Amino acid sequence: NAQNQGSSTPPQPQTPPASNNSGFSMDSLQKNKKFMDTVKIFAIYGTIVAVINAAVPMFVSTFAYAGPYSYFNIGGLVAAVVSGLIGSAIGGALFYFFYEPVHNWIKGNAFLSKHIYSMFTLFWKPFLLGIIISALPALFSVLGVGSMMGAYGVASFGGMFTGWVIILAVHVVVYYFYAKTISAKLSPQYPW
Repeated sequence: NAQNQGSSTPPQPQTPPASNNSGFSMDSLQKNKKFMDTVKIFAIYGTIVAVINAAVPMFVSTFAYAGPYSYFNIGGLVAAVVSGLIGSAIGGALFYFFYEPVHNWIKGNAFLSKHIYSMFTLFWKPFLLGIIISALPALFSVLGVGSMMGAYGVASFGGMFTGWVIILAVHVVVYYFYAKTISAKLSPQYPW
């Protein structure tokens, strides 16, 4: 008490500096080089894939139906760029946050680790499975339409079937190169 008698104000309790207790802030993510590089890689290559995936069916439709109307649409390409950029950037952010748990889960699962054993197979095999699963209903639609058409429909059926084959082939090639490129770009920062 002798120490407090000379002091006119009582001692104030020490308070720690204000901090963000959540551990997450957009500022910290923007300064995180690995996060920004991941989002940038996904955004660039995902947008390229989105534009190709939008343009090829437009060209195929134009040739398959060979009418006076062109199915090529600039608005569709702009929409592909915007949706590809936004979707791919979100995909890059999700990849950044979920890579480690997914990687560990795959490594710990005997079946998955046998089929997904590198960054390339992490992207390529699910893409390939998705392409096959989505191509089958389209094939059944083409075959169904072809079976309902008479002799006149043979040419239309041929055009639709050829278009289906071209789109399927382009998807396989594009996603293969996408998986190769993106895995090569990401592997230095995300070792398998």
